Amino acid sequence: MNDELFVLLISRKLAGEATAQELQELEALLQAHAALRERAAILQKHFTESHYYSSSNTEQALQRTLQKLQLPEQPVAVQAPVAARRRRRALLRTLLIGSAAAAAVVLVLYITGTRQRARPVKQIAAVLPDTAQWMKRQNGKATKAVIELTDGSKIWLNADSRLNYPEVFANTSREVYLEGEAFFDVANDTRRPFIIHLRKGTIQVLGTSFNIRAYENEPVQTSVTTGKVAFIPLYENNQRRPDTFLITPDVKVTYAQNTGKVVKEATTSADDRAWTEGRLVFKNATLEAIGAELERTFGKKVAFLSDAPRQYRLTGSFQHNSLQDIMYYLARSRAFHYEITDSTLLISE
Repeated sequence: MNDELFVLLISRKLAGEATAQELQELEALLQAHAALRERAAILQKHFTESHYYSSSNTEQALQRTLQKLQLPEQPVAVQAPVAARRRRRALLRTLLIGSAAAAAVVLVLYITGTRQRARPVKQIAAVLPDTAQWMKRQNGKATKAVIELTDGSKIWLNADSRLNYPEVFANTSREVYLEGEAFFDVANDTRRPFIIHLRKGTIQVLGTSFNIRAYENEPVQTSVTTGKVAFIPLYENNQRRPDTFLITPDVKVTYAQNTGKVVKEATTSADDRAWTEGRLVFKNATLEAIGAELERTFGKKVAFLSDAPRQYRLTGSFQHNSLQDIMYYLARSRAFHYEITDSTLLISE
């Protein structure tokens, strides 16, 4: 039973970084070893549960943990196959640059039973201003987190999402960088506007609560629960002068950067933030869009074996349901076949 390979593969899966081949390799290990299946289930549950993060202990102490474990830069387990050694070196490189740090450190802490107090991890992205020590929280698939900032604002960060923010805000403004989805409850501060930078635009507020959905391959969606926010889209190639769209409660703005089109419509803000309460709400959504949401929520790769089901439109609301339950009820409302394995969800006609 290859514990080293299991640790590597489950780490990459929890971080949402595993390739299809790695997921297949992990599934084969789990099928062959009942003990590993039990460990994987415990780790998945432990890592999926929401964790509370404050500005003083937001990130797991990656560097401190690596030093404590005294992991060598060049692993020397001579019994391990060459491919496994290469994968282990790749994992260490991944840990050191932080792309799968959260999953790996949680896994190491859980297995070893150690609990390290967090230490800030500096943001190295060149786009961020070098005026403060920057923190980074990156959620893999099937992982959510709650973060409290130094100004009293709280952020619910959804699965497959990343937030960069300073350890201490500047005196003139409060700025963060988001990729993915988050719900913000911003503390009021008339002297310092709160600014969220997205790849496709900017959102500015003073004190309010609102949801932002800004995944890479989807239109940006912003809806407000309380207060008012201003959305400023970033047009491709700066072809147009930026507009400012004011958003009030129960109004949603959707922006597609490839077309430059902005749509403003009525919404139910409680449904837009349902994911923060463990609810999934689908309203006349395509099965392809539902599949993408289920992949983020449960961490299983979704694959369509035929194209027709992609365009099936379905409506449903679920709270704390298993993937098996959700697929059972969806398949009863519109006939299609599905199969759930340890790592994938397969959908066909």
